[in-house]
Amino acid sequence: MKGVGPDGVAHPGSSGIKVIIVGLGYSGAAAAVECHRKGHDVVVYEQWPGISQLGDIIGITGNAAQIVAKWGNGSVHRRLEPILSSWRANNIRRFDTGEILYPQPMVGYNAGSGYTAPRGPMAIILSNHLRDLGVPVHFDKCIQDYFETETDAGIVVEGEKISADCVIACDGVHSKARSFVVGIDDRPYPTGYATYRAWFDATEAKKNPKLAWMFEGDSDKMETYIGNDMHCILGTCSGMKGVVWTITHKDEYDNVAESWSFPGKHEDVLNYVKGWHERIFDVVLATPKNQLVDYKLVWRDPLPKWVSEHARIILIGDSAHPFLPTSAQGAGQAIEDGATIAICLELAGKTKVPLALRTCERLRYARASLAQQIGKETREIWHKTDWELAKKNPQSLSMPLPSWLFGHDPQRYAYEEFDAAASSVQNGTAYVPKNIPPQGQNHRVFDFKVEDASPWVKGEVQPRARL
Repeated sequence: MKGVGPDGVAHPGSSGIKVIIVGLGYSGAAAAVECHRKGHDVVVYEQWPGISQLGDIIGITGNAAQIVAKWGNGSVHRRLEPILSSWRANNIRRFDTGEILYPQPMVGYNAGSGYTAPRGPMAIILSNHLRDLGVPVHFDKCIQDYFETETDAGIVVEGEKISADCVIACDGVHSKARSFVVGIDDRPYPTGYATYRAWFDATEAKKNPKLAWMFEGDSDKMETYIGNDMHCILGTCSGMKGVVWTITHKDEYDNVAESWSFPGKHEDVLNYVKGWHERIFDVVLATPKNQLVDYKLVWRDPLPKWVSEHARIILIGDSAHPFLPTSAQGAGQAIEDGATIAICLELAGKTKVPLALRTCERLRYARASLAQQIGKETREIWHKTDWELAKKNPQSLSMPLPSWLFGHDPQRYAYEEFDAAASSVQNGTAYVPKNIPPQGQNHRVFDFKVEDASPWVKGEVQPRARL
């Protein structure tokens, strides 16, 4: 195997490749750390002045958690452990009666097989690791424009042109780079749905007798209520230290062009859930006003390409493939993207940066697209439930737990498949991906088991020098 390998770390700056990363979400953080680990010279630009603490929880499933678990010789894993969640099951319930329809296993999400934690605290831990590595991060920097030639690419910030060997655009669903890469002004459009999101400290909630059920036993709780064109997920996280809930509903406002996140109002939420189970009302009423966000769910059609004309700029994460929350793979696929581009740059080398970006696209495109599709399928199942089918086959309501998704090692795959994918780019031939099921095979299966989780995520790997 060429390169330093899936677990290896190159000497800082040894590749000679200078990389600009735009955006410090999960794809940006992963791309920055992994590019640093593979010997590239990295600088990050983020438009916001800091990392937001708002939101609910986010899952980095086992396929991507194994990447993060290696960072800092396992130190990032150890910092994450106190905020990770672990549930016995996600009880999928009928919206009105609360009848349990199916107890979905949470393997792949739970501590020991994945990472699920509050968005803000997890994002801060990941960004702090960049600081520890000495990777420059420039906050409050709005990208005015992108540019590229056959030999370099860059960004314009505050009137200054900043160039590098390549730009990795991780600037989300409203990506400015996207129109540069695709060649059209491609704005997101509304899905017709929005989601209320909230996360708050559980100290006061534990004193509320109506919420006592959330804190029984020794594990976190997760309940999913499904009904016509709406679903609600609520429970605890981080070892019952926090309360979290989301409600995805039909959206009445088409205002996603300028912004997609707004402060939420309790009275609006309560109007949506009239006729739904009382537990939902109790949790909403216990939520501090400053912790409720109304988040518009937007969509973009699959792109014809992720790479610019001269192959010096690549889109990854939500800028390339935005995910619905029901996929539970947005962060995971973004992190897979970040790890893969770092390896492709390492293996292609400084003289073949365009080949690296095009090869990354070949390795990632089909897999990200199929994972994206799963989210749309699950939302349709929950929002347009066939109650008779649910009685006959309760597992049909579950989010799938496929080994091809959760048990995949994206770093090993990139090293093993780089030559084949690069050859397809150079020869103009089709690349047949091996990181998705064969055509015609059911992708919504439930064959991932906790014993299949990476030893890195289980905390079983002993620290090694220079990892």
